[in-house]
Amino acid sequence: MARTRAGELLRDPQRPRETSFLELFFDLAIILALTQLSQRLLPDFGWENSLQTVVLLAAVWWVWVGSARTTDWLDPDLPYPQRIIIGMTFAGLVLAASIPEAFGTHGIAFAGAYVAAHLVRHLSIARPLRGDPVGTRSVHAAIWFGATAIPWLIGAFLPATPRLVLWSVALVVDYLGVGVGWRVPGLPPVARQHLRTTGRHIAERHRQIFVIVVGEIVLTSGIAYSRSGLDIVRMSALAIAFAIAGMLAWIYFLPRGLSLGDTLDRRPPSVAVRASYLHLIMILGVVVTAMSAQILITRPLGEVRAPWSAAIMAGPFVYLGGRGLLAWSVFGQRAWRAPAAMLVIAAMSPALLRLPPLAVAGAVGLVLLGTLLSYRRLGPEAKLGTSLERLLKKRKNPREISSYELFFDLAMVFALTRVSQRILADFDLVNIAESLILLAAVYWIWVATAWSTDWFNPDEPRLQRLIIGIMFAGLLAAAAVPTAFGTHGLLFAGAYVAVHLVRGLVIVPALRGSPLQVRSARVLVWFGVSAVPWLAGAFLPAPERIALWAAALVIDGASAWFGWPVPGLRRTPQAQLRVVGEHIAERYRQVFIVALGALVLLSGLAYSEAGFDFLRTLAFAVAFITAGAMLWGYALPRERRLGKVVNATAPRTAVAAAYCHGIMIAGVVVVAVGAQQYIHRPLGPSSAALSLVIAGGVAVYIAGGSLLNRVQYRDRLPWRGGVALLVIAGMTYGLRGAPPLVAAAAVIFVGVWLVLALRRNAVHR
Repeated sequence: MARTRAGELLRDPQRPRETSFLELFFDLAIILALTQLSQRLLPDFGWENSLQTVVLLAAVWWVWVGSARTTDWLDPDLPYPQRIIIGMTFAGLVLAASIPEAFGTHGIAFAGAYVAAHLVRHLSIARPLRGDPVGTRSVHAAIWFGATAIPWLIGAFLPATPRLVLWSVALVVDYLGVGVGWRVPGLPPVARQHLRTTGRHIAERHRQIFVIVVGEIVLTSGIAYSRSGLDIVRMSALAIAFAIAGMLAWIYFLPRGLSLGDTLDRRPPSVAVRASYLHLIMILGVVVTAMSAQILITRPLGEVRAPWSAAIMAGPFVYLGGRGLLAWSVFGQRAWRAPAAMLVIAAMSPALLRLPPLAVAGAVGLVLLGTLLSYRRLGPEAKLGTSLERLLKKRKNPREISSYELFFDLAMVFALTRVSQRILADFDLVNIAESLILLAAVYWIWVATAWSTDWFNPDEPRLQRLIIGIMFAGLLAAAAVPTAFGTHGLLFAGAYVAVHLVRGLVIVPALRGSPLQVRSARVLVWFGVSAVPWLAGAFLPAPERIALWAAALVIDGASAWFGWPVPGLRRTPQAQLRVVGEHIAERYRQVFIVALGALVLLSGLAYSEAGFDFLRTLAFAVAFITAGAMLWGYALPRERRLGKVVNATAPRTAVAAAYCHGIMIAGVVVVAVGAQQYIHRPLGPSSAALSLVIAGGVAVYIAGGSLLNRVQYRDRLPWRGGVALLVIAGMTYGLRGAPPLVAAAAVIFVGVWLVLALRRNAVHR
């Protein structure tokens, strides 16, 4: 039976519910909100500020839940649903930016963004789906959100205490609304089957956002460590904070064999709502843990303060409470592990309140480790086959990204923000060159790890431990970025070299008996060769260091292009150099969206710091449009499929894709630098260097995208990108004296034109 025009907006029930570009982009925007919340809580642990923070977190979480449910009902690959999600993303960013002063001068911005995110969303769904059950459901929901809009907006004009009361009442009503199926007196109730969500999709969305939230601990810990001096004691504190983050994430996925998606599909729709409630409790625990990690790293052996110790214990304690309730209420398990760990933490608390932060965090980490070790059953699949067979086992769905890979990608957000801040500090050409070398090194760590998880099974424990170790070393390298060409060159170079050499030293012996061992041995040899200039350069002055590190990067990149040839070792067959196209394409896509997430994070922080006047709001909108245009342009033309191209061509095509994505990511980083400048001073004084940065970021991105079209898709019409680059080059000279916001608006106008041109561009194979 043909689908109606309204029905075309709905997701096909038979279609796999994979996470779309915009869904992941929306999730990364949540990082800004979480960063703001942890920073808001840090200076004041008082009851009023704590309650305010909880209310703000609950509001942010409910906007995310609304987004997840919207993309479960509607097809996120269609333009109309995409516009809804883009609007929600912008509202969510305004919501996040206003968090620091939500109970002060920016209450109306927070309340207005929250109300708009929900009310406009449901009205936008109800209009085209009039008469459809999904449209009827949105009408009911819009009535509920319309009713709660009154206390939200009235509260924005009241003092902090009555505002807290009104907003708390409004939130309780909003949370109850979906729980009771948005019943409205006088209207027929929504049928139970139309309240149901797709278990697998909603479970995947909750999994992804939880991993992203845990990544917030990594981000805040890395920033705190980068600013604290990088000594050995603080490095130990960073290691403990990192271990706690990893154990919280690991506990979330235990015991193995449980499937939240299958559970939600079997049980009533109210169970999915309950799962969202309980995830909020766990996320609250993670946000408190992220906040306390900053105390741990900045004051590891500082003075003993009971509130600090309590905060370090409270985060995991609250998280375990939510995890235990999830196991009991959603999965129907006898959840004894989480309550037992909570009792241990509570029993230890009188003694821990008298210890410095490092000791408290160490004790809490041991409790979490004991909880992990209590899960002795590894699951039926974990023990199948030999050690080598398990390492080489291919994933069932090539496009599926494991939690460890997603968690690893979040460390890239921290690295990209560090590089952007480094360029922002000085527009000197030498500093920009140094920063781009550091960016290339961080990116090549990501590329090599992505290829490793493509060649080998990411669910194999040895590879999981290796990914975690690489992530920690990557954090050290990222933390050293600001002073990598100064006092911390050895830390950066040592972390980079250790990542690649340790990976090889773990993988090569594990492949004993496999012909693939030669391939990994060749990779190890080449990274051993490049280790010499990396380490030697760390002891030389900046000019010589630049030359040696640039040469080392050329060695690493060129050796991959030629298949890591090594005299004396037999040549690796082309088949053994191949990667799975669908998987590597998904990884490239994901890291590019992560880079856009860093742009959104830095722009949002700049907007939050600069103020909410009209010009700065306009500047923030320009930054958001720039990120959206880059994301849109990346997805065009629609017919192209990078995975199929990689599968159908030589292995070095995937290497070329890595180069092109690296260029585009460099462009995004430079765009982030310019965005922070024109958000802070939209009509301030300009300079040739600032104009070059504003225009150069978009130009570099366009150059990388054009190369990707040409190299990967044999696009015989690359003139559009070339024309856009010529126009931007001509504009840059003329915009030298223009205010930063004017220059940014003019450049993004060209970028949007290019995107619209690509919509009509067919791929020539």
